Amino acid sequence: AYKTLCETGRNQSIVVTGISGAGKTEANKYLLKYLVWRASKEGTESSPMAQTVLDSTPVFEAFGNATTVMNPNSSRFGKFLTLQFSASGRMQGAFMKTYLLEKSRITSQLPGEQNYHVLYTVAKGLSSAQRTEFGLPKGSDAVESFKLLNLKKAGDVKWADFPCDFKELTEAFAVIPSLNDKQASCWRVIMAVLYLGNLSFTGQGEDDAKVKDPAVVAAVARLLSCETAQLEKAICTQNMKAGLDWISKPNTVAYASDVKNALTKALYSRLFDYIVEMVNVSLEKSGDEMRYFIGAVDIFGFECFPTNSLEQLCINFANEKLQKMFTQAVFESVLSEYQKEGIDVGDITYEDNKLLVELIDKPATGILSLLAEECFFPSGSDASWLQKIKSQHARHANFSEERLDRTAFTISHYPGKVTYQSTGFLEKNKDPLSQDLVVLMQFSDDDFVKTLFEEKQSTAMAGSVRRFKSAKFVGLIDGFRTSLNQLVKTLEGTKTHFIRCVKPNMDKKPDNFVFDVMQRQLYTSGVVQAVQATRKGFPDHLPFAELLSRFELVVPKSATNKKGADGVRALLSSAGVSDKEFRIGKTKVFLGVGVLDQLEQRRMEYIASKVLSMQMLVRAYNARKRLKLLRDEKARAAKAKAEAEAAARAAEEAARKEREAAEAAAAAQKAKEEEEAEKERQTRFQRARQMSFERNTAKKRREQAEKAKAAEAAAKATADATKDLDAEKLAKFQQEVADGGGVDNKEMMNVAVVSDIGWKGGAEPAQGDDVWAQYDFKCAVSDVLEYAEYLGMDIKQDAHLLWIADEALQAPEPQGWEQRLDPKGGVYYYHPTTGMSLNQHPLDHHYQQFYLQMKAQYDAMYTSKGDAGGEGGAKPGTAAQAPIEFLPYKGGPYEEGSGGAAQKKGLFGMGKKKEVKGPVEEMWELSCQLDRQQDGLGIGLTLDNIIVEVEPGGSVATQGELQYGDKIVAVDNNTLGHRMLKDVIVPQRTHQLIVKYARMSTQPPSPRRERAKKLVPDKGAAPRRIEEIEVKIRREKGTGRLGFGIDAMNTIVEVDPNGPVAGQLQVGDKIISVDGSKLNFKRFVDTVGRTEEHILCIARLHAADPSIAAGRGLKKSKSRKSATSLQGSGSQLLRSQSRYSEKMPALREVRLIKETDETKIGAVFHRSDDAFDKSFFNVEGSSVQPIIKKVDPGSMAECSGLVPGDVVLSVNGISGLSNFQVVEMLRKGQGVFNLVVISGRQVQQTFTGAAPSPRR
Repeated sequence: AYKTLCETGRNQSIVVTGISGAGKTEANKYLLKYLVWRASKEGTESSPMAQTVLDSTPVFEAFGNATTVMNPNSSRFGKFLTLQFSASGRMQGAFMKTYLLEKSRITSQLPGEQNYHVLYTVAKGLSSAQRTEFGLPKGSDAVESFKLLNLKKAGDVKWADFPCDFKELTEAFAVIPSLNDKQASCWRVIMAVLYLGNLSFTGQGEDDAKVKDPAVVAAVARLLSCETAQLEKAICTQNMKAGLDWISKPNTVAYASDVKNALTKALYSRLFDYIVEMVNVSLEKSGDEMRYFIGAVDIFGFECFPTNSLEQLCINFANEKLQKMFTQAVFESVLSEYQKEGIDVGDITYEDNKLLVELIDKPATGILSLLAEECFFPSGSDASWLQKIKSQHARHANFSEERLDRTAFTISHYPGKVTYQSTGFLEKNKDPLSQDLVVLMQFSDDDFVKTLFEEKQSTAMAGSVRRFKSAKFVGLIDGFRTSLNQLVKTLEGTKTHFIRCVKPNMDKKPDNFVFDVMQRQLYTSGVVQAVQATRKGFPDHLPFAELLSRFELVVPKSATNKKGADGVRALLSSAGVSDKEFRIGKTKVFLGVGVLDQLEQRRMEYIASKVLSMQMLVRAYNARKRLKLLRDEKARAAKAKAEAEAAARAAEEAARKEREAAEAAAAAQKAKEEEEAEKERQTRFQRARQMSFERNTAKKRREQAEKAKAAEAAAKATADATKDLDAEKLAKFQQEVADGGGVDNKEMMNVAVVSDIGWKGGAEPAQGDDVWAQYDFKCAVSDVLEYAEYLGMDIKQDAHLLWIADEALQAPEPQGWEQRLDPKGGVYYYHPTTGMSLNQHPLDHHYQQFYLQMKAQYDAMYTSKGDAGGEGGAKPGTAAQAPIEFLPYKGGPYEEGSGGAAQKKGLFGMGKKKEVKGPVEEMWELSCQLDRQQDGLGIGLTLDNIIVEVEPGGSVATQGELQYGDKIVAVDNNTLGHRMLKDVIVPQRTHQLIVKYARMSTQPPSPRRERAKKLVPDKGAAPRRIEEIEVKIRREKGTGRLGFGIDAMNTIVEVDPNGPVAGQLQVGDKIISVDGSKLNFKRFVDTVGRTEEHILCIARLHAADPSIAAGRGLKKSKSRKSATSLQGSGSQLLRSQSRYSEKMPALREVRLIKETDETKIGAVFHRSDDAFDKSFFNVEGSSVQPIIKKVDPGSMAECSGLVPGDVVLSVNGISGLSNFQVVEMLRKGQGVFNLVVISGRQVQQTFTGAAPSPRR
C-alpha cells in the first residue's frame, strides 16, 4: 500500500477482518509500526507525529478493549485510522474515527466476561494519596468492592492479558500533549463510574425509589463536583408540568435504576469520545503538504455469544458490509472489466451476501429499518417489532424463527448462524439519558465534567445565530448506519487491500492449529474462491499507455515505436512473454500470474544499472570536491595568520586613539557642566519674573469678573420685572378677550401672535405610520419580532417572511411532548416514547427549517429572474412576498379613443368595425390605487375573484372606486389568471389593482368610466355577469341536513346531487345573506338557525344574454358552455381543485383536527416512491416518503387543502418520518395535527421552469 501510494499517488486503504479473537488488533499494531518505519525513511529516527500515533495505541486498547468468552483482549469498538502523507511519502498527520462503542458492557456483562480494561487498571493502580482522595476502600487491590467489575475476588483478573498496567498507561497519557494534564480528571470520572455501579435502591419493581446507601451518592457527587441532594433528586424524581402547576413525581426503582445506568454509560462513553478527540488534536497537522492517506480499518470481528443482542447484530452487520465489499472488489470488478474489454471470462462464478445485507438494512422492510420505525410508536415494544420482522421475512433464506424461544430469531451470516434475543432492542436503540442529569453535569464545578457534557454547537446561520436541534428522533442504529455507509464510501474511493486474520482454534491456545476451524474460515470468508478466480484469469490489468510508458526501458527501442494494442503486443513479445500469458482487450492488456512481476524485475535491473553509472559520476564529483576543500583550507589558514598579525597592530593603534579620545571627552564634559550651570542660573531668574507677571494678571482678571457678575445680576433683575409685567398684561388681555373685549389692544395681539408662532414652530412629536400594520399579525408585533430574531431572521431583509414567526407563536403544543423542570430551574421538553430531550421548543427547529427553505426558494426565484433580466429579479425588501409565479399584466386590446393602444385597421384602412344597432354590453378596464388597512382589503370574492361583498369602512369602501361585480384581473402588475387573489397578493401599504367590469352602452357615463379603458371583445367569448338570486331551501326530513358544503368564505364547494338543494344551488355560488341577515364576513354555519326553511341570497355567475352576444357580432357555439353552467358537483369540484392545486404554494402548513379515533382523514398514501424524484426536496435516506396518492372528495383532507402529489415533510414538528409512520400517527392519533407539506409538481415547475401540465 505504501509503495503504491508513492508510485501512483492514489489513496490506499487496508481492511483487516476476521472473526473475534483472530488477531486483528495485533495485526494492526504491526501494520502501524511498519508504516511509521517506512514513513521515517526506513530506520532513521521517527518524527514526533509518528511516535504519538504509536503511543496512543495502549490508551485506546485500555479504554476500548475488554475480556470476552472468545478473546481476552477483544476490541469493543471499531476504528478507522487515517495516516496522512506528503508527496514525498513523509507522514504529516493522522486522524482517527471510532464506531459503536459497546456501552451496554459498562453496566452488565455475560458470565465469564469482564468490563473494560481501564476500570480494573485504575482501580488497582492509583497511588495512596489518590485512593484517599477518591475514597477507595482499604486493601491490596480494592477491585472486588465494585459491582461493575463483575469479580468475586481480585485474583479472578488475568493481568497478563491486559495491554498495559497503570504505570504504562500514565506514561502513554504523558506523551500525548493534549492529554498530559488531564490524567487526574480522567481517573476521577472513572471512579465516579465505578461508584455509580454500587448505587442501589430500597424496594423493587414499581416501588418508589429511595437511595439505599447515601454515602455512595455523596461519593459520586464529590467526584463529579455537584450537590449531593440535587444528584439524588435527579435520579429518584422527575419534575413535570400538570396544567399550570409543576409537580414532583417519584421514580420507580426500575426507572431510577435505568436513569442511573444511563448516566454511568454516558460518563464513560463521553470520556472515551473526549480521549479520541484529544488524540486527534495532537495528531493534527495543517498545511498543503498533506496530499495522500493510507486508511487502516480495525473493525470488530464477527461475534456469536450464548446471548446476542443489538450490539452483536450491528457488529455482524458491519462485517457483512465489509464482506460484500471484499466480494465486489475481488470478483465483480474483475468480471465486469473482462466483459467490458471483450475478454472471455470462462466459467468463473462467485457467491455474494447481497440478500443477507438487504435482510438487515433494506429500506422500509429491513430488520434495522423496522426497528427504527418501531421506536416512534407509543405502543411499540420488542415483542411487536419481533412480530413484524417475523411476518416480513418468514420466507427469507437467511432468516428463521426460534420455536422454543418466542423472543429470539436467527440469522444465517457468512461465518455461521447467530441467534439474537430481541429483549431490550428498542431501549438500546433509544439510549435515553435524563436531561436533569445532563443539566446537573453542565453546571458542575469541575470544568472537565462540564466539557464532557457541553452541547456541540452547530454551524451558525448568520452571525452568532445557531441552528436549533431537530425534534426528529435519531436512534443508535441510525448513527451507526450513517457512519458505516460513510466508511464504505471512503474505502470505495481508495485502492483497497484486504488482510484476512484466521483463528487457529476456538480454545484460545497457542501453537494449536485445528484444520476444520481454519478451513471453515477460509471458505466462508471467500479467500479460497478468490485464489481460484485469480489463478484462472489474469490478475493484472494495465492500460496500453501505462504499460508502454513504464516498461519501454526493458526492450529495444525498435519494439516501442508502435502505439496501442500493436505496441503492447510487440513490447511483450520482445520481453519474452508468450501469447498464452496475456490477453489484449479494447483499452487494456491483461497479464497472467507472474508476468507483471517479471517485467518489474527487469525494469528494476535496468534502473539499477543506470544508477550504478550515476553513482560513479557522483563519487568522482565528491572526491574532486573534497580535494578542493583541502586546498581551500590550507589557503584559509595562511590568510588567517596574516590577518591575526594585522589585527594586533590595529589593536595597539586603537588603544592609543582611545586614550586620546578619553582625554578629549573629559575636557568637553567639564565645559558642558559649566555651561549648564550658567543656563540654570538664567532659568531661575526668568521663572521669578514670570511668576510675578502671572500674579498681576490674575488680580486684574478677578476684578473684571466681579464687575461682570454685578452687571449680569442687574440685567436679570430688570428682565424678571419685565417678564412679570408681560405675563400680567397677557393674563389681563386673555381675560378681556374671554369677556368679549380687548380686540383693539394691538400690543397684546402681537404678543399673542408671537406666542402662537413659537408654539407652531416647536418640535411636536410626529405621528409615525405603523409600518407593521400591513402584515396583519395575529400576535403582538413585539412578540413576532422577538421570535423572528430568535429563529435567526434579519428583520429588514426577511420582513416578507415574518408571517412564519406569527404562525409559530399561534401553533399549539405538539402531541407527545412533556414539559419538565431540571435541577437548576430550567424548562425542557421530554418525549416519553422516544426518550428524547430538547432544551428548546420542539417546533423551533421545524419553523427554522421552514424559514430557511422559504428563504432558499426566494433566493433561487429572484436569482433566476435577475439572471434573465428585467424588473422581476428585484428581491423584496420590507414588503411581504409569497412564493408565486410572477406574470406581468398585459392589458387590452383597447378600442380607439379609450385611452389604450389604437386598434390596427384592416387592409388599406378598410377594416372599420361594423356598427351594431341597439344596446350592447361593453367591457371596461380600470386601474386604481388602493391603500391597505391593517385588517386587509375588506372585500369578499368568488373563486373567480369577482367582488360580491364590501366591508363597510374597509379599504375598498373607503377608496370608493371598486364596486360590486367588478372582477380583479391583476394586482401590482401580476396577472391573476386562474389564481385566486389571496394566493397571489403580497401584503404591502399600497396596492395597484386592475379590474374589469361590464356596463350597457345605454347607461349614462360615470366618473370612473372616464378614467377606464374600453376593451375590444374577444372573438367567440361571451361576457359573464354576477346575478343575485334569492333561493328558498328546506332541510331534509329526518336528518335535518342541507346537503351542500361551503368553505371559509361561504362559497359552495360541493352539492349533494341527491340532497334537498340539488338543482337550486351550484358549486361556486357565494352566500351573501341568510334569512335576511347579511353575513358580512361572518361564517354561514355560525349564522344559520335550525328552522326547517331558509331564504338564501346568493351571487352566481351567468353568461350574458345570447342576444347581447349576438349583437356584438359573436357566434354562439353549441358545444361551448360557461364554466359556471356545468351541472353536477363532481366536475365543479374537480375544476376548482385543479385550479387551486396548479398554483398552490410549494411549501405550506396544513392543519387537521381529529376529534375521535373514528374520524376519517380521507387521504390515501403511496406504498412506494420509486418514481419520486427526491433531488427536488433534498431528501436522503432509504425510507419511503409519505406521498399523498388520493384525496376523497369532501373529506377533511380535501377541505384542509391537501391534494394528490403532496409530500408530508413533518407532523407536529417531527420530521424525517416514513410513509408507514405518518399513516400510523394519523390513523391511531387524536387531536390537532400540523402537517408541513410540499407539492412535488410545484417544486419541479419552480426550479425547472416547466409549464404546468393540464389536468384532465
